[in-house]
Amino acid sequence: MRLTPRNFIKPFLWIVFLHLYALAVHGQNAQHLSVPEIHQIVEKHINYSRDSSLKLLEIASKKIEQEQNKKLSELYTAENNLRRADYWSFYNLDSTLTYLDKAFQYYIQNPDEKKLADIYVLKAQVYRELRDKSRCEAFIDSALYYALRYQDQAFLSFVYYEKAITQQFTEKWEESFENAVMAMKYAELSEDSLSLATAYFLMGRTYHHFGLFKSSESNIALAKEYGEGMSQLYTIIHIYADVLLQNKKTDLALISYKEALQIATEKQDTAKAILLCTNIGQILLTQKEYQGAEAYYNQLNKLLKSKQKAGYKTILFLAQMHYHFGDEEQANADLVLFQSKYGSGTVIPRNIDVYKEAADLHIALNHLDQATVYYKKWGILKDSLYSYTSMQQLNALEELYLNERKKNEEITLKNEELDESRQQQAVMAGLLILVILIGSGLAYYIRLKGIRENDKLKFALKEKQMEQLIEAQETERQRLARELHDGIGQSLAALKMQLQFDKNPSATTTTAHRIDSICDEVRSLSHQMMPIVLKENGLESALEQLLDNSFSTSTVEVDFVSFGLKSRLPDHIEVNIYRITQELVSNILKHAHATKVGVQLLKRGKKLMLIVEDNGIGFSLDDKLNGIGLNNINIRLEAMNGSIQIQSTDGTGTFIHISTPLEVTENKVIA
Repeated sequence: MRLTPRNFIKPFLWIVFLHLYALAVHGQNAQHLSVPEIHQIVEKHINYSRDSSLKLLEIASKKIEQEQNKKLSELYTAENNLRRADYWSFYNLDSTLTYLDKAFQYYIQNPDEKKLADIYVLKAQVYRELRDKSRCEAFIDSALYYALRYQDQAFLSFVYYEKAITQQFTEKWEESFENAVMAMKYAELSEDSLSLATAYFLMGRTYHHFGLFKSSESNIALAKEYGEGMSQLYTIIHIYADVLLQNKKTDLALISYKEALQIATEKQDTAKAILLCTNIGQILLTQKEYQGAEAYYNQLNKLLKSKQKAGYKTILFLAQMHYHFGDEEQANADLVLFQSKYGSGTVIPRNIDVYKEAADLHIALNHLDQATVYYKKWGILKDSLYSYTSMQQLNALEELYLNERKKNEEITLKNEELDESRQQQAVMAGLLILVILIGSGLAYYIRLKGIRENDKLKFALKEKQMEQLIEAQETERQRLARELHDGIGQSLAALKMQLQFDKNPSATTTTAHRIDSICDEVRSLSHQMMPIVLKENGLESALEQLLDNSFSTSTVEVDFVSFGLKSRLPDHIEVNIYRITQELVSNILKHAHATKVGVQLLKRGKKLMLIVEDNGIGFSLDDKLNGIGLNNINIRLEAMNGSIQIQSTDGTGTFIHISTPLEVTENKVIA
């Protein structure tokens, strides 16, 4: 059962806070705890109370000094260094690296997969802050290697989260999305509140980048609830406010910005407070609430020590306020600073409107040339968001052509190698008569090579036969559908019209009703064999209709999300994915006993992903992997060079991830 924020987090956090508070204020109360117990408390709750965690670590250090056993003392010291590195990662990066190096020296000699993964994650975080992309990526890959060997669901969710954040930092958003899905999967399996908070935050952040603000809002709202009590909760609230503003919920966004500002001020996070003051001030200025905007302008000036370190939104807000005060000279100076720092670069896609705001201010100051530059920059960036998908499609088509040509060249080369192999066999057969020992060894080698080549050819032939069989089946289905509709359906319609003119009203009415029923059945059968909506409107509409028809008479809650399908897919991919979804939905209805079902259809570059999950009773993979349904799915995926990942155990629901490349069209398969 999934733990919800309402029934789990708040009571739990009250207990945690009271416990840590008692330990922090009355350090002597922690004296009865062992060093491992203190470290365990700190590891679990450092994200909720960092100051109390530091006090506990100091108590642990004193206990370690009194430890007589040298091996235990070294073990406890290494763990203490690791926990201190975690603490200092929010305050001092040099101290963090110092403690990490000390811990690493111990654990590399005394391997502990969990601790090594922790160390590499913290190193990745440090070098992310230092803007070192290559080191950051290398360290997070090492962390994932050890985390997969450790196999703890909550910890895996955390490491996949960090990997996704790292890929966002390096602008690899498509790969980041795949790792975000993995983080969410393991978070739900772990039922850990902190893992769920970070996973929902990550999904919301990812959807936010792609401009899917409604999906982003729902995910970050859940992250905010699950993260109640976290020391970095105000970061989640800040992003939540950004999304609310994008969704035109200005009043709610303003409330969240103020809530985040209050927490950031209490924690003395000046950089975050400056950005939040900027956001609030700009909203109030836009709403012409000048008194409120002036108050946040004054608060911003107290926090901002130097404009040179301010972000582009802050500099622009200062320029807008100076223009509001009538100080055009200072407004011009601010715009010059904005131009020198950010005018020649670019901003992230969701903030490109900052160029329009700069252009509007230049218009107000009668700087028509500079306003034109910013309007043009704003327009080009907006247009690029729409042309990006088309460019990707063109690149995909080009790669498809190159891949097809490469495969044809490989087939030709293999045929030449096979001919050469047969010639070598004939030559070596003659040499066997002269040199028995050497010839027998060479003949065995050539014969073995020939067998391998023949096996490859047989496998290729088998694949071809399978594809032709599947295509023939679908062609026959289409023919039967046409026959049912154009033949039997039309004949029954004619019979109905004839009976309507029968002189016996009673017989005519009864027979007409029966024929209506038969016509409906024929039409339903025809649509099931080849859905019209799939042929006419494409895969997305067909899946929506399939889900509506399948669950319309049940109480199951269905959530369908589609992203990236700007145009029709190849026929064989649409039909195969539709049939696979049909099989999975049928299995859910027959066996899962689920109350919630989620289906996602996502196009990411050259891949099409289908994700189907439910909260039903699950199943044992050992019992079902050889079933007819999964075998049919595997046959269809093999025809498309696709893959499937299944995560399910008895009582935990089912998660199925299907991926297929979009460039494979050498054999058109409709199955």
